[in-house]
Amino acid sequence: MVSENEFAQEMDLKLTAYPYDIRKVPGEYNTMVLDLVSTLSEETVLLAAAKEKGINVSAEELVRAEEIFRKDYPEDSFEQMLLENAISYAVWKNRFKKDMVIDKLIQQELVEVQEITPEDMVEFYERLDRSKASENTETLDEAGLVEQLRLKKSQASYEQWIQGLKTAYPLEIDKKAVAFFLMNLEQ
Repeated sequence: MVSENEFAQEMDLKLTAYPYDIRKVPGEYNTMVLDLVSTLSEETVLLAAAKEKGINVSAEELVRAEEIFRKDYPEDSFEQMLLENAISYAVWKNRFKKDMVIDKLIQQELVEVQEITPEDMVEFYERLDRSKASENTETLDEAGLVEQLRLKKSQASYEQWIQGLKTAYPLEIDKKAVAFFLMNLEQ
C-alpha cells in the first residue's frame, strides 16, 4: 500500500525532474501524476512479490551499496545534490533500498532463470561478426556473454513476467486519493 503521504513524497521526488513551472500546464502535470501512479503500482506489485519470496536487502548490503553509490559524488556533492533537489536523506535512503529490493527480485526471478542455449550463443557471435562495431563485447568472456544474453532475454520477457505478477498480486487504486493530486483541466 502507498499512503497519501508516501505518494506526496514520491511526487516531490518526481517533480525535481520536471521544469519548475509544470504546474502551470495542467495536462502535462496530470500526465506526470498518472505516470507516477503507474510506476508506483508496478513498484508495489514488485515489492509484494519480493516480500512473499523473502527477498530483502540487509543493512550491510545497503551500507555497501550506498558507499559505492557515493563514490560517484566527490566530497560533499551528494549532500549538495539532495539539498538542491529538496530531498531528505531518509526519503532518498528509503527509495534506494526499495530499488535494491526490486533489482534483487528481478535478478533472481527473471534474469537468472533465463536459459541460454548454444544456438543463442552462436547467433550472438554471428551478429557480433557482422557488426564489428561493438567494443563492449570484444573482451567478454563466456560468463560475460551468458550474462549479457540473459539480460537481453529478460528485457524481452519483462512485460509478460510483470503481467503475471500483476495477476498474482492484484492491487486497487483509490481513485479519490489520486484525484486529489490531479489538476482541473478547465482552469
